[in-house]
Amino acid sequence: MDFRSLSEWANKLRELSHRYPVLVEGKNDVRALRKYGIKNVITLSGKRFADLPDLIETRSEGAILLYDLDPHGERINRKVKELLSSQGFLVIEDFREYLREAGIIHIEELAEGRHGKA
Repeated sequence: MDFRSLSEWANKLRELSHRYPVLVEGKNDVRALRKYGIKNVITLSGKRFADLPDLIETRSEGAILLYDLDPHGERINRKVKELLSSQGFLVIEDFREYLREAGIIHIEELAEGRHGKA
């Protein structure tokens, strides 16, 4: 997916989040996404990786990965992607890639108005 602006990114994420849950690291990420009207969000905070497929399975056949783009978020993203893919879930990472290109490292930055070239 190509996005021309942060607004277009948010609109498409909002639309797809009706079908697929958005996976994030913590509560601040949830708050940031709510400012854009995105509500179908699952935090990893307090959960085991192994529990994610069961949480997603009750909602959808796939998930949108939106973990931070720092080294910690990259490790989480890699592990979750491997886990979900190995169990046949669709994994959507386009939204993370847009943030990487826009210079946004932490999801909570979206709520703070600090967005690189976005």
